[in-house]
Parts: sequence; structure tokens; C-alpha cells
Amino acid sequence: MDKDECRTAEWRAVGLEDGAQGYPLERLGEHRKACAKHNVTPDVDRYIAGRTEGLATYCTPDNGYRVGRTGGTYRGVCPQTTLAGFTAAYNRGRELYELHRRLDSVENDIARIKQALKDGIPDPRRRAQEVERLESLTREAEQLDTRIARLER
Repeated sequence: MDKDECRTAEWRAVGLEDGAQGYPLERLGEHRKACAKHNVTPDVDRYIAGRTEGLATYCTPDNGYRVGRTGGTYRGVCPQTTLAGFTAAYNRGRELYELHRRLDSVENDIARIKQALKDGIPDPRRRAQEVERLESLTREAEQLDTRIARLER
């Protein structure tokens, strides 16, 4: 935070925003350190009240899924009352994220091999290896598609 942000901060709003983004309480320490340079001390009670409110919007199953699906990191901030729903959805979203990443990688490898085969591979042994690898990657892509479709239901 810069000088103006520290001096004009509405600490409840800062906490609300940090909570809604899933930041851990240590984030207040970062604000405190930044604002100390400007002789400003955060209002801890207002910050925590806002952060608690923000966490209520962050720690939902829908948001857990979104955070996991986009490859975001969960920082262990949800209270026990919402933890199970959030983490179950987060894990499902994260699994989909990882499956899509792997599928993208496999599809890129398939495209590279197809191009190499199209361009011609003079060594028959290497060409046979690439055809075998292409078949294996194609099977893997089909399996990944099936797993993704099952999870996206």
C-alpha cells in the first residue's frame, strides 16, 4: 500500500477484499509493514471484521470449484463450518484443471508427431517408434476426455 492508500484506508473494506480473495491473516502484517513507513497503523478489529465477511463469500463450494478449476491455490483460510464443502469443490475443480493441462500437453505432442510424420522421418525404426507413440498418446487423450466429461457433469 502506498502513502495515500494507508492514510485513507477503510480497514473493514480492505479486510473484506482480502477475505474475498482468500488471503491469509498474514496479509494484515503486510499492510501493517507497508503503512508503518507512513506512520499509519491499520485498525485491526475493523480489518478482521471485514476479512471474516469476505471469507464468507470466498469459502463457498462454487468459489472453491472456480479457484481449483483455474489453477488457483487454496491457502487454508476457510473456517471449519465451510471447509468441507469448499475443499471438496476445490479438489474437483483442481482435478479438472490438471486433467485439462495434461490433455493440452498430449494434444501438443500428438500434433508434433503428426507433423514430423507428415514431413517424413527417414529412419524406419524412429518412424515406427513415433507411430507407436502417436497411438499411445491418442489412447491417453481419449481416456482424458472420458475422465473430464465424467467430472464436468
